Amino acid sequence: MIKSIKFFKKTKEEVMNIFVKLKKYKKKAIYLMTFFTWISQIISILGNRSVHRPRYREIPQLEARWLDDPLKSYFLRNSHLEEHVIFNTFDEDFFNKNLLPKKIKYRNDYNKVATKKELEPILEYLLEEINQKKKVFKNFIVLRRRNFNKRKKWGLIILKFKDYPLVVKVFMENPKGFVKPYSKGFEPIFFFNMGGGANRHLLGFTRVKNLQYIETLIKKDLHWSEKITTPRKWFWLPKNPKYIELIGRNISGKKLIKKTIPGTYCIIADEITPAGKKFSIFNKEEREQCMTLCNFLDVSIDPHIDNYMIEKGTNKIAIVDTEHFPTLVGFKKKYKFDGYWNWYWSLSKKCIGDLLLRSKKDRKR
Repeated sequence: MIKSIKFFKKTKEEVMNIFVKLKKYKKKAIYLMTFFTWISQIISILGNRSVHRPRYREIPQLEARWLDDPLKSYFLRNSHLEEHVIFNTFDEDFFNKNLLPKKIKYRNDYNKVATKKELEPILEYLLEEINQKKKVFKNFIVLRRRNFNKRKKWGLIILKFKDYPLVVKVFMENPKGFVKPYSKGFEPIFFFNMGGGANRHLLGFTRVKNLQYIETLIKKDLHWSEKITTPRKWFWLPKNPKYIELIGRNISGKKLIKKTIPGTYCIIADEITPAGKKFSIFNKEEREQCMTLCNFLDVSIDPHIDNYMIEKGTNKIAIVDTEHFPTLVGFKKKYKFDGYWNWYWSLSKKCIGDLLLRSKKDRKR
């Protein structure tokens, strides 16, 4: 009897201690429940429509399928889809004219050469390793894999050759992933809505053409031609590449649009060796210099300050990322920014407007 009373008291004390601990987290629990309740309500409001409201049949629709397997298709219906982004970024003639050449002279030593015959087997083996879902690669060092999903085999992975002063950017996509912009993280969601259906795979096609455009502007300017350098870039396709067929309906006022793009391709670029640390957003002089350069180039490159560095040996500002920035964020006209805060504010305003503040008339248009 005494033992049972002692046990009861001990158990009661333990239970009371648990309640005391729970009281400490009561406020936090209430805040979390309130937050998730609001989120669920917003999703419910945005996702549901009245049963009495007629369905608008002219919503833009995108169909994606493998060219050699036309029976299995994946679909996306979304009012943000635009023709110029999805169907015009891949220029087949330009792509073929800028494929990897037979010989590449080293950037810092023109006496040394890398040949296409040497590089192609290495690149083919890399794709085999990626398809095997490997994390470490025999001939490459991974520089960035944040935007790559090795399980689903879509996204962008950036690597450096171990034996050559070159960098390779591997772009992989499949029909299912192409029409799932909301399954690839926060950044792709924002860019999809802001850029009229833009994604990393399509934007990769703009890198070489935009590079040539900015090089033309720089060469004509006496000031910037002495201060700026850019890496050379080429496209590369694997043997027997698979192609994705894109079929658009009711996009940009057109009933039917078709386009075929490669499911896997690479961009080969010079490796840029930094002289020291990259530019910093906290350095006023570097901020002003980068924004002045971007304005000079019609903001055709991403003003993000991490995309710039001083190259070792030349001490010039190297522009690393040449993705066409207006296509990425959906700019329809030329912009000039007086600083980074103005740039951040303009992007935030556009992002919120494209995501949440479009009227029914805007969505239809």
